[in-house]
Amino acid sequence: MNLLLLLSTAHALTLDEAVRRAAEVDPDALVSELTAHQARLDAAGAWVQLGPTPSISASRRFAAGTVADTNGVRVSLDVLDPVAWADAGSASALARSLNHTAHATSLDAQYAAATLFYTVLSTEAALAAAQEGERFAQATTEATSARVSAGLESELAGRSARLGLLEAQATTAQSEADVAIARATLSRALQQDVDALEAPTGLLAIPDATNDSPWIDAAEAQLAMAKWDHAAAIAGLFPSGSIAADSTLGALGDWSLTLGVTWQFDGVAGPFLKARRAALEQRIEVVQLDAVERDLALGLTTAREQARAADRVAEAARAREELANESLQVGQTRLSVGLASSLEVLRLQDDAAEARSDRVNAELDAATARLEARRVAGLGW
Repeated sequence: MNLLLLLSTAHALTLDEAVRRAAEVDPDALVSELTAHQARLDAAGAWVQLGPTPSISASRRFAAGTVADTNGVRVSLDVLDPVAWADAGSASALARSLNHTAHATSLDAQYAAATLFYTVLSTEAALAAAQEGERFAQATTEATSARVSAGLESELAGRSARLGLLEAQATTAQSEADVAIARATLSRALQQDVDALEAPTGLLAIPDATNDSPWIDAAEAQLAMAKWDHAAAIAGLFPSGSIAADSTLGALGDWSLTLGVTWQFDGVAGPFLKARRAALEQRIEVVQLDAVERDLALGLTTAREQARAADRVAEAARAREELANESLQVGQTRLSVGLASSLEVLRLQDDAAEARSDRVNAELDAATARLEARRVAGLGW
């Protein structure tokens, strides 16, 4: 029996394992990471375009019975094109933003899985409490039935006790269903079967006021991208330069260097309108960054205070449950010796059941409040 217990414990899923698994299989996290990878490739391509771009050409001309071959090599550079530089910078900023977004999405998926993990533990605790309540109700029913048979209690007391037992049995049945549903939900999120869970030894620490949320980093990168786009729009008002070197194959001395200047006009007011629009987009990103920072600061303050309050509520709920269970045990003892009525014990039984339920809910609230505070603060696992 001890060996079986050790094997069961060894294969129990831990919280750290659950969150690691969630980061690996969550669809949103995977798609976000792949999208960020695409953006990194696009940014690399944008910077490569600024370097040498070689091309080889070959042609044969037939005219008046003669054949003429022309082969050439051309190397061009866009280093004098400020718009191309700004576009490359914008692509890099976008890649950074999507990298931070992928990290934030992965963290959100991990904290969602952690919440499901604690929900399973809570439903298991609720089931244990319901089973304990059913045992108390069974004992009360048996004691009340004996007193009814002895003529010490009315039939009404016996019926009330049986009703209490039926209610306790129904609570147990619902708790069993809640455990099954919570396990199935966690299994779906982790895309693997979930059997035994290893409860954490203690609650996670409440974070301090520092906010390192990757969502702020993503918003800052979006602002950087808007600045690059604005720079590109301004650069579009001015000419762009190019350098190209050409050489004819087979004639080493036949080469040329071309410096070009292009000044493109998109209508009379088009470039100015684009620059103005890019400036407004930059201001939008500034406002959005400020809103994200303020919202996350408020969310962290709220979550930290709720976590502290939930700790006190859970502590009070545990003390209340202990007192209610002691009162019920005393009441059942008094009932067995005829010093208490069945209706009085049934009331104590209801109080104990409510106290057990409140304790389970309060402990879940304390755990999830800490998770939310850590998620908002951007703390990793």
